[in-house]
Amino acid sequence: MNVTLKLPDDLCREARHRAVDESKSLSAWIADLVASHLRPAAPVHPSLLQALGDETLAEGDLPLPDRRSQPQRPVAFP
Repeated sequence: MNVTLKLPDDLCREARHRAVDESKSLSAWIADLVASHLRPAAPVHPSLLQALGDETLAEGDLPLPDRRSQPQRPVAFP
């Protein structure tokens, strides 16, 4: 979809430079910027090792994977 934006010249110039720095077109750079505000990144859960060293997580839930939902590998006996 095409959208027309009216930006001050200095702001547009700075945006173009940022886009070039990231090897993107101005349109792609602005689309990424808008998407990052509309769809924030999913929260990153700490690893067990990180959680053990972080006292702020002591009262919170630490999501652990359920091994029953993962495919089981056959065990080979020699």
